[in-house]
Parts: sequence; structure tokens; C-alpha cells
Amino acid sequence: MKVLFLTDGIYPFQIGGMQKHSLILTKLLAEKGLDLHIFHIGGEGYSSAAFMQEFSGFEDRVQETMIPFPKTDPLPGHYIRENKKYSKLIYEAVKDRLDEFDLVYAQGFTAWYMILQKTKGKISIPIAVNFHGFEMFQKPPNNRVKWEYKLFRKAVKYNIMNADYVYSFGGQIGKIIRELGIREEKILLQSNGITEDWLTGTDANQVRNQKRTLVFIGRNERRKGVEELNTALTNLLKREDLNFDFHFIGPIPEEVRIKDDRLIYHGEIREADKIKEVLHHSDVLVCPSHSEGMPTVILEAMASGLAIIATDVGAVSRQIKENGILLDEPDPAALQEALFEMVNCSAEDINRMKTKSIELVKKKFLWSVIADQKVKDFKKMIQ
Repeated sequence: MKVLFLTDGIYPFQIGGMQKHSLILTKLLAEKGLDLHIFHIGGEGYSSAAFMQEFSGFEDRVQETMIPFPKTDPLPGHYIRENKKYSKLIYEAVKDRLDEFDLVYAQGFTAWYMILQKTKGKISIPIAVNFHGFEMFQKPPNNRVKWEYKLFRKAVKYNIMNADYVYSFGGQIGKIIRELGIREEKILLQSNGITEDWLTGTDANQVRNQKRTLVFIGRNERRKGVEELNTALTNLLKREDLNFDFHFIGPIPEEVRIKDDRLIYHGEIREADKIKEVLHHSDVLVCPSHSEGMPTVILEAMASGLAIIATDVGAVSRQIKENGILLDEPDPAALQEALFEMVNCSAEDINRMKTKSIELVKKKFLWSVIADQKVKDFKKMIQ
């Protein structure tokens, strides 16, 4: 089976959940014997040799084409126009070879122009699209983001209505897709995943004293809930009797940081081993987002034996089952209460949640299981 795999980035050359998803999935598909041609945008540290090093041992099954992401203008909606142009550049580069492939797997908008050609009868192979979180159909954190989401909705709806298959993380995302009018037979349920090297033993990260270590991993995007988290932490820090510290991993600007010895800002960390080191010394991951897909950071924390505090957005409800606290929304007061509960709960209670996180990952979220399902999906598409 030969798959045309389209993405706007591959980790570590581009940073983000979708980029990690692209790297891990393509490596596992190659391992399972599929032939892949990957289109991507390059990025920091990219060279063809560096790219192929990520696929060491599978060079005979993987080809790659790098197309720099186009820049258009600074006017509102430019990112959508740039994505459409990028999808056209992909199509122009591969249109004369499309009959070599059995199917197209597209992350985000990358198959947009190809889908347009399919509606004109110029393409016959199936196209599956994966928009991950469908954040633009989730509740926005403020009016500016609400306006941005509106710009995206028409474009996303066109892509999913005209693709052959649409991937869903389930949870709130499945509800969104069905409400948009996508037929059940077009929807393919998926999970985000984690590789086994992230798993820690159930006894390795157990709490043995009353001090709690909490951690946030992410960028200072409005939808990530940093503003609400800062409000909750500012109030919590007024309590001198609480024994905890809080780590931030990610590019949090200096002007957003809270000055307190109990808060540690690591900045952006790209090396997985360094992230693991922080997680292995932590107890609770906090993910107070306004919108998400199925966050990779939650899976990494679960595999590392952390309890979770997160909001019920995207498919997060599939990740929190007796292993943490699921908030209705990123309300600062509710978030503060959840933080207080985690800091004050007994070692026995938090260890139970930590163990449950590891059990859930082993049962539902290992990439080896998810890749097997992807292969089954692909076979279904080309029958």
C-alpha cells in the first residue's frame, strides 16, 4: 500500500501536537510495511539528510518533499489563504504521479486543493482528512478569537464535507462533526497516542511526601488558558500553608510570568528526555484550555504517571477517567479549587490517580495499537 501523506510540519523541525503526530504515525506506518511519500514544510534544523535520519531503517519505504510554507499578506485571513496556496503547491508537485498512490492522508488543510480537484472529477483515489481538534467550532476564550474562529469555519467545513473520510477524536469533537452534517459512514474514530518509551513503572513516580509538584506544558496562546491559570495561581500563592511548586514548560513571556520562588519557568524544551525528567519529578499536569483536540501533553503526562487537571474540551474526556479532575470550563475559581484539592489530597489518593493514568495509556493510547487501527482504516478506504 502506498500512501500520500500530507502535513504542514514534521517534529522536530516544527513544534506542536500535530507535528509529533505526523512523525510518530509515519514512522509506525513505515514499520508496518506501508510505502509513504511525505509532503511537509521543513523548519528549524531541516535538511533532507536530517529528515531521513528520523526514518533510519525505513529509508526504502519513505520519500519526502519539502515545500516552504508560503507567505501572502498580513491582512485578516492570511493564514487560511496561505494554507490554500500550500495545498495547491502540493497538488502541482504531485498531480502527474497521483495514480501511484492508493490514498491520501491529509493533516489539516493540506489536501484542500486536491479535494477541489476531486469535486471536478480529476482525482479518483480516496482522501482522508484529519483536523484533530476542530478548535474553530469550540467555545472561544474572547471576542478576538471568536472572530478568528469564524474565518476558519467555512474553509474547514468545505474540506470535511468534500473529503471521502474524516477523522474524529470522539468526545466533544465527534458531536461537532455530526452537527456539521458529516455522514456516519465517513467518520473514522481515532485516538492520539504515545510511544512505549514514555511509560514509567507504576511505582516509579509515586508520591512519598506531602509536597506536590504541578506542571503546565504549552505556549502562551489565549486558548491554552494561561491567563486563567495565572489568576488561580496568584490566589493560591497567598496561602503560605500550601506545600507545592509549579513548573512551566514552554515559551512564556517574561511579562506574563509570576514572580514567586515556588514557580519555575523552564522556557521552551524540545528534547523529549528533558521533558520526561521534569514530568518524572512531577505529580499533576494542568491543562486549562478553552479548546483542544486530544492533547499529546496529557498523554505524555499520563504515561509518566501524573494525575491530570483539565477542561472538558475536544476529546479530553476520553483521557480523564478516575485519574484526575475534569473541569466544565477554564474558570479561574474552579481551577483554583482543583489545584487546592490536588495540593491537599492524600498521598494514597494522588497515587491512585497516577497509577490509573498509566493503566489508561497501556489500554487505549499506545501508538502501536493506534497504528494498527490506521492500517485497518486504510484498507477499508481502498476496498
